[in-house]
Amino acid sequence: MRPTTRFTATVMAFALTGLASNAMAQTRAPDVDLDAVFGDISTTGPGCAAGLARPGQPVLRGARGMADLEHPDPLTPATIFESGSVAKQFTAAALLLLVQDGKLGLDDDIRLYLPEMPDYGTPITLRHLLTHTSGLREQWSLLALTGNPPGTQVHSQAVILDLASRQKGLNFAPGAEFLYTNTNYSLAAIIVARVSGQSLQAFTDQRLFKPLGMGQTRWREDFRTVVPGRATAYAPVEDGFIASMPFTNVIGNGGLLTTLEDLLRWNAFLDRPAGLPGGAQLVAALATPGRLNDGTATPYGLGLELDRAHGLPRVGHSGSTGGYKTWTARYPDAGLSVAVLCNNGGINPVAVGEALADQALAAAGRSIDDPVAPAPAATVSAASADLASYQGLFRNPVTGELLRTALLDGRLTLTQGRSQDLTPVGGERFRRADGDGVRFVRNGQGPTELILSRDAKETRYPAVPPPLAELGAYVGTYYSVELDARIVVVRQGEALVIRQAFGVEWPLTPRFADGFSTPLRGVTTFVFTRAADGQVDGLRAWAGGARDIAFVRQ
Repeated sequence: MRPTTRFTATVMAFALTGLASNAMAQTRAPDVDLDAVFGDISTTGPGCAAGLARPGQPVLRGARGMADLEHPDPLTPATIFESGSVAKQFTAAALLLLVQDGKLGLDDDIRLYLPEMPDYGTPITLRHLLTHTSGLREQWSLLALTGNPPGTQVHSQAVILDLASRQKGLNFAPGAEFLYTNTNYSLAAIIVARVSGQSLQAFTDQRLFKPLGMGQTRWREDFRTVVPGRATAYAPVEDGFIASMPFTNVIGNGGLLTTLEDLLRWNAFLDRPAGLPGGAQLVAALATPGRLNDGTATPYGLGLELDRAHGLPRVGHSGSTGGYKTWTARYPDAGLSVAVLCNNGGINPVAVGEALADQALAAAGRSIDDPVAPAPAATVSAASADLASYQGLFRNPVTGELLRTALLDGRLTLTQGRSQDLTPVGGERFRRADGDGVRFVRNGQGPTELILSRDAKETRYPAVPPPLAELGAYVGTYYSVELDARIVVVRQGEALVIRQAFGVEWPLTPRFADGFSTPLRGVTTFVFTRAADGQVDGLRAWAGGARDIAFVRQ
C-alpha cells in the first residue's frame, strides 16, 4: 500500500433531524478521527466514503481515495456507489407499503402473484421471502452451475423468475430454516412491480425516495445507463486494480445506486419514522425478527440484519456486488448511525464502520467491548496420541457442509470455514474456542459422527470415507433439467475437471468417496451417485445457498 496523506473531514453542520441543510464546516470533529478510521487506504487508489450521525451533533462525513482511476477523480461524500444487499431493506419496505395499501398480505402465497412458481406442497409466503426462510435456492449459485454466473452474462428479472420456476426442489421446507438467498428478494421485486402496476423504480421513487429526500437514490434498471457522479468499482490484483463493475439488470436483491448522505437520511427515518404515512408501523415491521416454524427467532428482520455489538443491539446490513462494498448500521440505544460505501473490493466496510462506531461510542463514554463470555467448562488433559483418533472428515448430508478435524502441533482442531482448537471436556466431548460443543460418536476404527451443538440445538455430521482411487468411472456428460445445463467430466492426466459451456473448466479435488469439490461460486461439492449395479449414474451439486441439484448421466 502506498503511504496515505491526511485530509480534512467534512462535518455537516446539521443534526439528525436536519439532514436537508446545506451548511458545511471544514473542521474535524474533536472526538472522531476519520484519518484513523480510513487507516492505510491510499489517496491514489479506490477507497471509501464514510459517515456518522449522532443526536444533537453535526453529521460527520468524509471520503478517501479515487472514484475513477482512468480519469483521476477523487471520492467525495456526494459520490454515487452501488449498494449491494443494503438494497434489500428498500425492497422489503416497498412490499410493506403495499401491505398498508391493502393490496397484499405478508402471509399470502407467492403463487398468487407469481403463478409461474411450482407448488411445493407447502406454500411459500411473502414473509418467507423477506425473512430468508423460503427454502428457495440461491440464484447466483444456480447460474454458476449453468456456466453463466454474475460477471459473464447480463441477467434480468425474467431470467431469475424462469430459473426459480424450474426448480423441482427446495433447500428445505418453507419456514424450517433461515438461509440467506438473493432469489427471495429478486422475486419480491417482481411482485412489487406486478401488484403496484409500476416499476420498482417508479414505485419506490414515489413512495420512499422522494418523500424522504433521497434525491440521489435509484435502482440500476439498466446497467448501461450513464450515471454522472458514480464511482467505478475495482478489485485488487497483484499489480494494482482491475475494473469490477456489476453488469446485470437484476434488482431488488441489490442494484441500488445511492450516496452516503441518502443512506444517512434513511437511517434517520428508521430512528425517527416521520415523513411517510404509516412510517412507525413500517419501521417496526422491518425490525421484527423472522421466526421459524418452531418459533425460533432468526437474526434477520425484513431486509435488516439484527444482532449485537459492543453490548448493544445493532440493526443494519452489509452489501457486496462487483468491487462495491457497503455497510450501514444503527445502534438505536446509543442514537448512533453509520454508513460506509467503498469502490475497492479489497476493503472490508464493516471493519471501517465499526472503527467509526468504536470512536463514537468511546467518546460518548460507552464501553466499546462486548460483555465477557462465560468461563469455559472445566477441561481435561488428553495426550496427542489419544487426540489423533478423533481426526476425520465429516459431512452434513442435508446442507452438504464439510467439517474436518486434524491434529496440529499436538492440538485437535476443527475446520468449519476457519480453524478452531477443540478442548477436551470429558468422555467424547470437546469445547470449541467459540463456545460451541462438539461430541464424537466412535467405533473401534475411529469417529463415525461429529455432533455440533449450539444453544441446545444439535447438528449431525456423519463421517465420510476417503476418496476412491479410480477416477475413470466418473468421466461422462451430466444433464440437469432444473438448470437446462450440461456438465462434462473429463480426465486430464491424473486428475478430473468439469467442463461447462464455452470450454470453461474447473478442477475437481477428491474429498471423500464419490465426493469432489471445486472453487466454483466459493466452494461447490459434487457427489456422484450410483445405480444398484454400482455404476455411476449421476451427480448432485451443493453450491452456496443451493442444495442437492440433480444431474443425470447421459
